[in-house]
Amino acid sequence: MKAAIFDGLRRMVVREVDKPIPKEECVIIEMKRCGICGSDLHAYFEVWEQPSYASGHEASGTIVECGPAVKGFKAGDRVCMEWFAHCDHCRYCKTGDYNLCDNLQCTSGIGPAGFAEYIVAHTSSLFRIPEGLSFEDAAMVEPLAASCRAFRRSAAGPQDCVLIVGCGTIGLLAVAVSKAAGVSQITAVAKYEHQAELARQLGAHNVLRIDSEPMGVPLAADAVIETTASVSGVRLAVQAVRKAGCLVLVGGFHAPVEVNLRDVVNKEIRVFGSSCYAYNGLKRDFEWSMDLIASGRVPAGRIVTHRFPLADIHQAFEVAADKSTKSIKVQIYS
Repeated sequence: MKAAIFDGLRRMVVREVDKPIPKEECVIIEMKRCGICGSDLHAYFEVWEQPSYASGHEASGTIVECGPAVKGFKAGDRVCMEWFAHCDHCRYCKTGDYNLCDNLQCTSGIGPAGFAEYIVAHTSSLFRIPEGLSFEDAAMVEPLAASCRAFRRSAAGPQDCVLIVGCGTIGLLAVAVSKAAGVSQITAVAKYEHQAELARQLGAHNVLRIDSEPMGVPLAADAVIETTASVSGVRLAVQAVRKAGCLVLVGGFHAPVEVNLRDVVNKEIRVFGSSCYAYNGLKRDFEWSMDLIASGRVPAGRIVTHRFPLADIHQAFEVAADKSTKSIKVQIYS
């Protein structure tokens, strides 16, 4: 089969590799769609370690083969997947916080993931795609689940003012989730005009441009969701949250960030991390997200701006990395 492998700084190489064989509780999925995530770009620029297998976790496809211990899934099932497998046995899995699993294993550590013709996935990460939902929309469930969890961690309600710092995929989907939840005042901070315009379309009442607005002015937001993992983004978030407000950090930090914690203490800010997805109440974040997309309450597909075949994945990464192309979500198909 064909698989795209990172090969140094800003290099993706499509190679012929052996098609994987499913072991125990794993399945083989024929990839239909896979989005390029910000974390994939970190690896592309060698900010994060490059995996030896094909990576890519915003994936959807059809099961073609099941391991001997697989239960509840069969060949022909249309599925999307979380980016990791979990054990179901540790203290965190037992309390529903399986994103903190002591034995968590990323999909690309099991075998080839979404940037390949066939994916290896553990059944603990799988979700059936409802009838009528396209593979393209199903591949948006994974990033939406991360945004959905961040919003729920903020505990924001319809009466609140929510500020979302950053309008990449996670930030824009956080805008859409806030809109679906009926938040009365949604403000987004965007770097690029095409991001700002989409934020308005998805429900932001106000959009601030980093290049044109006085970013140091506190906004007194009830809840702030910070998605950029940048020094300026975190500092703005701490400034902008009101006294006794909530700050949720969901960005992919890859280096220490220096920030003055005096405001956190003096304003008694509640600060939460938000990592991927797990259970929220009686349902998993993936289930909430699937429902939001299937019902049309979150038009996640509008964020997909570019589509490339697997053979052109190098060009796809170049487009995803270059915001002058007006890219937001770039997807690969086979």
